[in-house]
Formats: sequence, structure tokens, C-alpha cells
Amino acid sequence: MKKTLVLTVVCPDRPGIVEQFTEVILRHGGNWEESRMSRLGGDFAGIVKIGVESDRADALIDALRAEARGGETFVFVKAASGEGPAAPQRPQSFVLRIHGADHEGIVNSVTHHLAARQVNVEGMEPGVSPAPVSGQPLFHMEARIVP
Repeated sequence: MKKTLVLTVVCPDRPGIVEQFTEVILRHGGNWEESRMSRLGGDFAGIVKIGVESDRADALIDALRAEARGGETFVFVKAASGEGPAAPQRPQSFVLRIHGADHEGIVNSVTHHLAARQVNVEGMEPGVSPAPVSGQPLFHMEARIVP
């Protein structure tokens, strides 16, 4: 029987991080099924969905946690909360795009309004970039939402 794990890794960015964790996962019979990774403020941040046989899950979890050496790497592994024999039918999702002058609290304001209307945020990529002529900070965000 398969078990689904969710791995979170945060550490200073450097070449070879993904390869380091894929080797551990492969060595323990796991399968890298889905992931989101990014470089934020000079750090690597990644979240990975892993499939593994139930009888090998504990050894894989221990090995992944052992990769957090020297106190610079944060590793968190847990069993996925959505496990089950069949995945439920996903409702239709929509893309929300926002662009405008940057100021503090935009993400909080948007997510507050969405939560008040019971809208789930499945993915979000906010950012700030300089305006073409003035160089003033412009906010941009793309979010995948499900009403």
C-alpha cells in the first residue's frame, strides 16, 4: 500500500539541493510526484509530494530529516492529509491576476476578502518589480482560486 508524504525544505540556495533530496527519496524507494520550488531572499524553498510504500515510509522520513545538517537546512516531513483510495473530483479553478502600485498589506487584503467568501487559494505567486519608466515598485500577483 502506498503512502503519500509532503516534504518541506528551506535552506540557503546553492546548486545540488534538489539532487540531494531526490537521491535520498530514490534510495528509499520513493517517487517524487509533484513539487513547487522557488528562490526567495537568497534561500531555496521547496515543497514536494512523495509516494512511497507504507513499510518504507518511516525510514524515508528519518533519512530526509537527517539531511538537515549544520542547522542551515529546515526539513519538515508529514503524511499527506488528503490520502485516500480515490481523489475527490476537483472543482473548477480560476486565475486571479492583480497589478498595481505596491503598498503594505495587499496580500492580506486580497486573501481576507477571498476567505470571507469561502474562496480557497490553491496557489499564489505575488511579487514586486520596478515600473518601466519611474522605477516605482509595482505589485503583481497571480493566484489559482476555487470558489
